[in-house]
Amino acid sequence: GKVVLVLGSVKPERSLLLTHPYYGWRYYLAGSILSEPSHTEEIKGHSPAGSVLTRFPDVEAAARAADFLVTRDRVESDALLTPGNEQVFLYDSAGMDDLVELYQATYQQVVSGEPAGRSYFDVYLSDGALFQLREPCVREDLPSGVTVEVIPEDPKDLPRRYRRYGIERLRSLFEHSGVLFDGKCMAILPLPDYPVSVIRTGQHPSRHRRREGHRSWEVEIRAGR
Repeated sequence: GKVVLVLGSVKPERSLLLTHPYYGWRYYLAGSILSEPSHTEEIKGHSPAGSVLTRFPDVEAAARAADFLVTRDRVESDALLTPGNEQVFLYDSAGMDDLVELYQATYQQVVSGEPAGRSYFDVYLSDGALFQLREPCVREDLPSGVTVEVIPEDPKDLPRRYRRYGIERLRSLFEHSGVLFDGKCMAILPLPDYPVSVIRTGQHPSRHRRREGHRSWEVEIRAGR
């Protein structure tokens, strides 16, 4: 019966595992109001077992409305309520300050390297993942429909359903793994483990979004991974 804020992870290999809509963990939070911080609009609809899903763009603002936090990131904190867990961790809302410190540290580690491309967002390759960062960043900057396409060095490495196209389309970043904190935006997307030739990422807003000031952008990275 409480509000539970569900957060992605700063670890690329875990960044999508909690925010994926079909994972069974939602069964265990049935009856709660579940919120995800990476979305700019509120959506209420059919969630498993009668839960209501609401979405926020700002983790700190979302935490103020939440009773508990759930994430796969572990931070030693007085707010950690499940110290014996190994995979998924529950915090009371006071744990947001400690998690924001973790986001800050990850952000600073990534920007210490050279970006692979610059546009509306700066794009970095780090730890087998694609990072998109922007500072300063406010709610209105949060994009929707950011696409990522990957061209492998060997087309045979592609999953079977993509081989006819010669390209793999990955999840949209900010819809699943984006956070806004301390005036910064950060999204993380794990890349395939096969050798990659080219990565394209960008956003092509609808006509309505363009009238609101959002513009198209694209970055192409030739990656010798």
